[in-house]
Amino acid sequence: MAPQGAPSASAANAPAPSEAGGEAHRLVIAAAACWSGGVWSEALGEEDLMKEKGVEARCYDLERRVWPHAQDKVHYEQLRALEMNAVADVVAKVDETAKTDRADGATRDALVSLTSALADEERELMLARRAADRVKRDLEREPEKLTADEVDAVSPLRAHAKLEALLKLDAGGLSKEAHALGLLRALDRVELARGLPKHLKLYAVADEFQMLFGVRVPDVPQDATRKLVPGTWLAFLSETAAAAGYPVGSKATTPRERDALAWAGMLRGFSDGLKADAGSISPDTELSHVVTVALHRLEAEYSAQKAAEATLPASGAKPR
Repeated sequence: MAPQGAPSASAANAPAPSEAGGEAHRLVIAAAACWSGGVWSEALGEEDLMKEKGVEARCYDLERRVWPHAQDKVHYEQLRALEMNAVADVVAKVDETAKTDRADGATRDALVSLTSALADEERELMLARRAADRVKRDLEREPEKLTADEVDAVSPLRAHAKLEALLKLDAGGLSKEAHALGLLRALDRVELARGLPKHLKLYAVADEFQMLFGVRVPDVPQDATRKLVPGTWLAFLSETAAAAGYPVGSKATTPRERDALAWAGMLRGFSDGLKADAGSISPDTELSHVVTVALHRLEAEYSAQKAAEATLPASGAKPR
């Protein structure tokens, strides 16, 4: 089953891709490219230093579009930090541009709403990423800080109201773009869960998976420093994969094998959701390329795990 909220119509009955739009629409995509970071970079084939330079270049491009006569480090850093005044300027620029652009005039309100919803979600995600990074740092270098940072991480990790708003945004012909952007941001939340202790993985993704796949959130300790009942994470991940339409097969018998297959099945569910959106996104936009590459990468990861399953019991799958 594709993530809830994704179109269920077949490709033959899907609506035609939306028009690429004008300069205001390109500005919205430029904002998404700047703020999205990881998933966007991976789709463009960027790694290591090139990834960092790519994000930097896309944010400088956004800065030039918003403040053509006032390019400086301050504006750039405000964009990267999603500061309220910088976001307000981006939204105002989208509105002003759409107002005078024949191609975007009819979708002006939708473009403004999409930009605002995207910025709100990115800020929510940024706080979750910072909380996750603090915990990972503690695990490696500062274990004495772990307990306090685990407790502090719960609220930002579980926050997903802005993500839900983006996924469900009614933006007319741009609704599928909003949904695809929401799925890409949800994937970044999945990625930040990698390397977290299992009880914090649940805080990071459980509410999101319930929203997307309809699974029940398991009981978790009120005290964020307590460990889960053994098997809770694996059972939840397996339920999510099954709800996505890719249950773990009976050949996988060890927790390591089942974890790897459940993780891949969950990602395959995301791929289905992106595929359902892709047909309604203009192929002339960079977003279309990013969505297509991302969904193919997720499909490839699932295929690789299924191939590994065929070799069981001698599996070399790695746990998450």
